[in-house]
Amino acid sequence: MHIELLTPHIGALIHDVDLVNCDDTTFAAVYKAWFTHQVIFFRDQEFSPQQHLTIAARFGELEPTHPFFPHVEQAPQVSIIETVKGKPPLESFWHTDLTWRQQPSIASVLHAQHVPQCGGDTIWCSMTAVFNALPEQDKILLRQLSAMHALFAFDGIESSEITEDWQKDVIAVSAKNPPVSHPVITRHPDTGEEILFINEQFTRYIIGMNREDSNALLAKLFAMARLPEYQVRFKWQTNSLAIWDNRSTQHYAVIDYADSPRKLHRVTVV
Repeated sequence: MHIELLTPHIGALIHDVDLVNCDDTTFAAVYKAWFTHQVIFFRDQEFSPQQHLTIAARFGELEPTHPFFPHVEQAPQVSIIETVKGKPPLESFWHTDLTWRQQPSIASVLHAQHVPQCGGDTIWCSMTAVFNALPEQDKILLRQLSAMHALFAFDGIESSEITEDWQKDVIAVSAKNPPVSHPVITRHPDTGEEILFINEQFTRYIIGMNREDSNALLAKLFAMARLPEYQVRFKWQTNSLAIWDNRSTQHYAVIDYADSPRKLHRVTVV
């Protein structure tokens, strides 16, 4: 097993590991690399949806079937993220998965089935690196704050424009999940590092601040997360695999490939 660091702050490409037949000693090294480097990548990992579930389960308890993504029929906990001809992806947002829940997921395991010839990269940002780059007075302030998170449910879009079943499912799930509060600064249970725990898609406002001040503070923090110095960008290939620590990262799907066919399978870990 060889670990190739991709940037100073986040991301590592792991070589010479077959995750399907990975022994306990090797997996322990993979597991440590996952939370140390925040997102790890593998090439040429060919496996079935059921084997995908087995790999993901080594990281922890699996999430139930996703509430609005389509899924593999024989393996419902494997979500399908797919672009097909005639249906390009909608707007993309920087986000941390499921922060609209009281307990967001801790990991996602994303496996490429087929990808465009070019485009369709994914970018991850280290929110520990963003926190560490803040001035000390900002850190002191942020440690005292909490923020409200809520599921994006097509705010400002006319109801007549909501025609897809998955959009209706998002609205239904949003109605059943009221906004939740999370500390703005969290601490990673394995590394002890402090994390800036906000994201553009689901963080609505800072609790106890007027909206103008809250919006200004969040805009400043979101802008830092968009800086390439704290990011890693991954070019997908068929059978590539990415496993990220959802507690310490944000990610962004680059939608520059129009409606070129693209299909990935994702399993998430509680």
